[in-house]
Amino acid sequence: MNAQQDDILALGQVASALSATAMKFAGSADELFRYTSMPIESEGEVLERAEVMDYLTDLATHDNDIVLVFANSIADRIEEFEKQMDMPKVSVAERLRLLMDSKAVKQKDLKNVAPQSVISEILNGKRNVNLKQAKGLSTFFNLPVDYFVD
Repeated sequence: MNAQQDDILALGQVASALSATAMKFAGSADELFRYTSMPIESEGEVLERAEVMDYLTDLATHDNDIVLVFANSIADRIEEFEKQMDMPKVSVAERLRLLMDSKAVKQKDLKNVAPQSVISEILNGKRNVNLKQAKGLSTFFNLPVDYFVD
């Protein structure tokens, strides 16, 4: 067999796998290609495509199953949509308060970072975290320093 015949055989195998995927998919081949190639325009579409992506992932019988190519393409469309969404800005004070609440940390527990009165002012938005405090909080919570810098 020569290289051209190998390429034709490989292309035939891909076409066969694509056909089998379309047959397994509950929708039509047109739907499958739309889900994998068209941009997402709403949060409702994200949920719909995530459902299809999960369904396709469940169809996969091995790590190299062509079904996963479609599932990954849908994941790419979801990621593209999410990248264009504006994420709300969360202040350092809010992040610190959430961390403290989730870990049951009291202001006095942060005495090695700053006095309790300073921590209180930070939490109430009356004071910004300085670099020394950001480093102390970073060490205390085991998070990157930039988590505590606006």
